[in-house]
Formats: sequence, structure tokens, C-alpha cells
Amino acid sequence: MSSILVTKRDGRIESFDVDKIKQMIHWACEGLDVNPLALEAKFDEFLSDEISTKSIQENLIMSARVLANAAEPDWTFVAGRLWTMDMWKERGSYDKPLVEFYREQISKGEYYGNLVEALSGVYTDEDFDALGAVIQQENDLKHSYGSVLTAYHKYLSPSECIQQMFMINAMIIASVGKRPVEFAKQVYEVLSERKLSLATPWLSNLRRGGNISSCFIIQPDDSIDSIFDNVKNAALISKNGGGLGISMSRIRAQGSVVGGREDASKGVFGWTRIFNDTALFVDQGGRRAGAFTISLPIWHRDIEEFLEIQSETGDLRTKAFDIFPQVVIHDYFMELDEAGPENDWYTFCPHEVKQTLDIDLPSLFGKEFKVAYKKCVKAFEKGVVKNVKVYKARDLTKKIMRAQFDSGLPYIAFGDTINNDNPNAHEGVIPAVNLCVESYSVVKPDEYAHTCNLASVVVGRCKDYAELERVARIATEILDNGIELTDNPVYISEAHNNRYRTIGVGIQGLCDWFAKEHKSYKNADEASRVMEAIQYGCVTKSIELAEERGRYPAFYESAWQNGKQLDKYKRNKLSQYDWDHVEENLAEFGIRNSQLTSPAPNTSTSIFMDAGAGVMPAYGGFYQKDNGTGMFPFASMFVKDNPLFYAKNAPKYNQSELVDCVAAIQAWVDAGISAEYFLDHNKEDFSAKELYDLIHYAWKKKTKAIYYIRHIKKGKSFSDEVSISQPACEGCAG
Repeated sequence: MSSILVTKRDGRIESFDVDKIKQMIHWACEGLDVNPLALEAKFDEFLSDEISTKSIQENLIMSARVLANAAEPDWTFVAGRLWTMDMWKERGSYDKPLVEFYREQISKGEYYGNLVEALSGVYTDEDFDALGAVIQQENDLKHSYGSVLTAYHKYLSPSECIQQMFMINAMIIASVGKRPVEFAKQVYEVLSERKLSLATPWLSNLRRGGNISSCFIIQPDDSIDSIFDNVKNAALISKNGGGLGISMSRIRAQGSVVGGREDASKGVFGWTRIFNDTALFVDQGGRRAGAFTISLPIWHRDIEEFLEIQSETGDLRTKAFDIFPQVVIHDYFMELDEAGPENDWYTFCPHEVKQTLDIDLPSLFGKEFKVAYKKCVKAFEKGVVKNVKVYKARDLTKKIMRAQFDSGLPYIAFGDTINNDNPNAHEGVIPAVNLCVESYSVVKPDEYAHTCNLASVVVGRCKDYAELERVARIATEILDNGIELTDNPVYISEAHNNRYRTIGVGIQGLCDWFAKEHKSYKNADEASRVMEAIQYGCVTKSIELAEERGRYPAFYESAWQNGKQLDKYKRNKLSQYDWDHVEENLAEFGIRNSQLTSPAPNTSTSIFMDAGAGVMPAYGGFYQKDNGTGMFPFASMFVKDNPLFYAKNAPKYNQSELVDCVAAIQAWVDAGISAEYFLDHNKEDFSAKELYDLIHYAWKKKTKAIYYIRHIKKGKSFSDEVSISQPACEGCAG
């Protein structure tokens, strides 16, 4: 090897120094459960005369990545360290004082926008120096290959390293409050130690201006003006990086009257196709495809055709292959379906029943919906309303199931459960759920678009319940500040932010907490305790923020103000939190945010955090993953400490036990939860009834929605399914 020449980064040619390379390898392997000699043995595979030192580094990174396996998962971190060292050398960013780095980033145009440029007016040079001294450069070395890959392609600017991103983001976040330096240090600490995960729009956009909200829901009204205004709203939301839910519940059905002409309406399908193409062609700043879920309620006349909107049979002009269909289901439908296959279900045109009976079905849920629905049925039987189609309730359920067996979709939203738990029911209804089914609030056509900022507590890195609570408190203030920081893509989003101040603190890696504590998804009470700690932290901090900054404008007559929200927490209490004292403070000061928690799937950000995704079980201790940049190895957080836990991957759990766990968390969450379920067709006794029972059990347990139904097809393995990415999550919280 001594005769080999290498080309340095500055173009100089030198003799290959094997000792330097060995020293770097040993540094990258230090403290990890790997043998550096295994990587040294790879030299002969790629060394050639005058090879560049950068090529040597890249080959070492790839070699370490290939060495990673279930027996030696730490090679993923060796690969991450080697890539990190390469970035340090290539970018040289840590060699400069923070204030100098910050000004260079602005001058290069890598940082831009009012938020980042305003830092020089909030922080003095001395503040920059104090915060620069807090940066823990060595924390970059704690990231795996997949984490560095995600940061490199999705979050970092060309001159930036991870800790600088965290610190500048922390400074922007803290610039809103009265104690910017102190709070910036707190924010940086939880970000740097990866105890808190910000959603993708924060990581991508905060230093460059623009929208940092993840979740939006709009509802077009039944008019040309409203529909096309909302097509533009959808385009602007997608352009600015948001994932979008669209409720079509108010759009008149096919065969309805238009302009006095009978049977003129084409129904929801043409409009759905327009929204579909908007998602397809207005991508999210070129970083990822636009992503919309479109919902229709189970009572809508067009529901049958809507359930076939992604099938490849029928009129292709009515199809929408690039959206994620969603069905909103009422309790009364579930009751009729469960009572027997003979029960009829009637579907109506919202325009006809409004014009003829003065009944506004899209605004009704629960008992009021049931009463109104029965009036509509009687009106049909008397010939008063005519644009009606009748099914057996069980047959409609089978159509939903058939679509889910084909594609995992539609999402199911249990509309009555959602609205019965709506803290702002005095203001209106929640017509649908968002793209990842965890975030939703009051929506009004052309007035309020649900908007929510997301962050997740990385529970596996929190040592106890007290730390869960502490991180949740910091997350609450971060997200409340975010409402002031975001550049709302549409005015109805800004109006919603100003009135409801909705935020969504979630759980990232519940599976990691269970693995750390040597507990199981069978222990729903443990999941409840985790979420109670987080909710307690969020609620108490939001009350403190209300005392300091004011309560949210729609607080009066809300479930927070009338006591219903706190009554629920006192009933469900498992830990020693003093909810009575919280109630006293709430009565005095109100609360800053109308909704506080909504555990998202975190499919992309969890890779950056080297954590489990959301609240669902891990796919395994070690497996190949894909985040849109290619396959890479992923090692679960505690795979070496508790390998047996991760061996019990998702399909091996009884899915009803997962529902129990989700329901236990839902008792504390004031919005929703991204919960997906697996069905293994290879089981000897597998039948379609498993899906039917799962849907009904999730409804009875008062969970609010079902995300994907994932299938392990006959003759396929679990790994075949988990290698499939989830574009919906990628398009939202990411």
C-alpha cells in the first residue's frame, strides 16, 4: 500500500498513509460494538493509484454501511460518524464563531427570510458567542447513517452541520419570547440530545422563511366560487410544504340539480380529480410530492363510487390515483352494520336535503345526525327527496374492506367520536381528519382552515415520566411560538391559527420506551402513563402561557372553560399528577392552545432521530428502510439491550391489543393518533372477518381514526411490506 498515491482535497498528490486511515476508523468505531479490523480489511476492495481522499472516505462509509447487520447493528453509526467527519472537513463550519457562520449563511443566500435575518436584532454578538459556546459538536457523531442521510438530503443547507441547524432553529424559536437566550439554550438542549423531534417543515423551512405548519384541512362549500377558491388554497398549501385534508361533504351528489336543470351534477368526482391533479403538479417546493387526503361521509350519495376512486376499472375520468381517500363514518351506521346484514343504509345528496328539508347534514353528528338522518329517510319514503341510493350497511362496509385489502385505503374517521371529543364544539364541527389522521379541529368553508404545528417527544431518550413532562412543556412553548413564526400559506389558515392556536405534541418511538422499560404493548396502562405525563406537561405549560400571553380567543364556552376537558383527565388519571390544581389555574387564567396533542406517524423524522416511528410497534430490531433517498440499514434504539422485544414485530401482536394501547393513549390526546394495523394473510385461520372485527373494535374502544391497513400478502414476508414507504406521512409531518 505504501506505493499508492492519493489525491488530497486541495489537489495535492501524496503517498497513501494507512496509519491516518486506521486512526480515523478507530475513532469512528470508538465506544461501539464493532471490530475496526473488519473495516480495515475493505481497503483492498477499493484502493487504486491516485484515488482521491474523498473517494476513500466515501468507500469507507459505504463499506461500513454494508457491514451493518442484525448481529452488528452499530456499523450504521460507524457509517454515520464517517460521513459526519467528512462533512466537518468539507464544510469547515465549526471552525468559525457562530455569529460569523450565521452572517456567512445569509450572505451566501443559504439562510433567508425575515425570521433568520431578524436574529441580529434580537441577539447581540455576545449572545451569539454565549450560544455558540453551548453547541455540542460531538453530538453529530451520535447519528446513524440513515439519520445523516436524511439530514443531508432534506434539512441541511450546503454549508451547515447538524448542531448549527439545531442552534439557529432554537434561536429563531426563542426570538418570540421575553427570555430569548435562556429559552434558546433549553430548545437547543432537547433538540441536540434528540429528546424532541421537530416536524419536517420546521427543519426544512425555519431558516429559510415560509410555512412551518404540517397539517391543514379545508372544506369547499357547494359553489363554483368556493370550490375554485379552495383549489387555489390547496395549491398554495402544497407549494408551501403542507399536507392537506379536503372534506367534500358539502358538494352536491351526481344527478343533483344544477342551475334549475335536473340530473345535471356530475358529483364529487370531477372536483376530486382537479384536487388530485393539483397535488400531482404543485409539489412541495420540489422537495417532495404534494399529498392530499379527500374525505366523503358515509351518508353521501356518491360514497359507493368514491370507494372505487382508485380502482382501475370504470371511467378513468372519475379516478384519482394520487390522493388518499378517507371515509367519515357515523355511530348510527356502525350500529346498523353490527346489528345484522339485513339493515338498510340510505345515502343522500347534501344539496337536495338542504334545499328540500332545510337539513344541513354535513354539520351534524351524534344524536342530532341520527334524528336528521331518520327525517331524510322518511322524506325519501314519501317521495319528497329523490336523489337517494339505498344499500345494506354491511355491503358498504364490505366495499370499504375490499378497497383496504387492495390498497390499505381508505382511511376511516369515526366522525361522532371525533366530534364528541371536540373541545370547540361550541364553534362548529370537525368534518374530516388530516393527511395522517392525527390532527383536526373546527373547519368552516372559506373561513377557517384547520392548521397545526407538530413536534414529538422522543420518549425512548427520556429517562422517566418527569422528563417526559419537562420535554412536553418545552415543546408546547416551541409550538405556540411557531404560530407567530409561520408564514401562513392562505388567509383562512391564519384566521384559524389566530382563533384556536392549535398545536400537536406527539409521541415518537413508544416502542423504544417499552423496550427500555422491558414492558409490552399488552400493557396499555403503561402507554396511558406515558401520555398522561406528556399531556400534563402540555396543559400546565399552555395555562402558564395563557397567564403570560392570553388565552385562545374561542376559549369561552369551550370544553376547557366548562370543565369537561379536565373532568375527562381526572377520570382517567393513573399517576400522581394534581389535576385538581390544574383545574384551579385553568379557571383563573384559561389556556393558550385549544388542542395540544396529536401523535403523528413520524416516518421521516424518526429516521433522523434514530427512533421508532410514532406509537406503533417497531418493524424489528434491525431492517432495511427507505425514506425516498434509497434503502439503508436501520437499528432500533434498544436492540442490543432488549433484542427479544423487537423480535416481536407488529404482525405478531394481536391487533386488538394494539387497539387497546391506542385507546389508552387516546384517553389523554385531545386530537387524534396515527394508528395503522397489520393483517397477516399467511396465518392458517386468516379471513376477511379479521379486518371487519378490527374496524368495529377500534370504533367501540373510542379510537378516532384508522390510518393504513397494512397487509402481509400470502407468500410474502413482513420485510416485503415494511420496505414500502408511506407517501402520506412523507407529505405531511414527514
